[in-house]
Amino acid sequence: MKVEQPEWIELDREENVEDLEYYLNQYMFAGGSFRHPTMVVVILFRENLYGKYKLIFDKFRMPSQVITNRNARAFNASKASNILRQVNSKMRGDLFEMKFPAVMDKISTMLIGIDVCHSGRQSVVGFAASTNQPMSQYYSDYLLVPKGTEIIDNKMKDLIRKAISCFEKSNKGKKPTNFIVYRDGVGDSMRE
Repeated sequence: MKVEQPEWIELDREENVEDLEYYLNQYMFAGGSFRHPTMVVVILFRENLYGKYKLIFDKFRMPSQVITNRNARAFNASKASNILRQVNSKMRGDLFEMKFPAVMDKISTMLIGIDVCHSGRQSVVGFAASTNQPMSQYYSDYLLVPKGTEIIDNKMKDLIRKAISCFEKSNKGKKPTNFIVYRDGVGDSMRE
């Protein structure tokens, strides 16, 4: 198995986020063909830039691990194992394996989790859905909605469609037949 050497991009100044975007464009379309990195790892000295860096990697749909200088300096076995778990997960590795009753082997089930965090005038809706039979790999995304708005609309339907599409790709075209939905903040009036 041939292992490629990592390619390094060093910025003159971390705050030149535009330079990073330029370099990523150059890297991805180098030589006239499209290349997408497997993983981007950044050690960031200025923690206030963390959000900007993550937004750029999200824009390019690049799995990334941004490590702050504070975490890099206080590196220990616990932090190292947490970072390695995150990298493994982002590279589609399994973090765990669950044993289900035998009846679950015969049905195709998708586990969905939805949670809402209120911040100012907007609410952030987190969404995750399992994409494989052992429920160890997930599709995840988020929505920004005005505070107090019900989230069951076309945006949520789009997330579910994307999750089902990912499930199909992971399961040789087989769609889920059963759905288990966990949602935080369900009031008594919503329960039946």
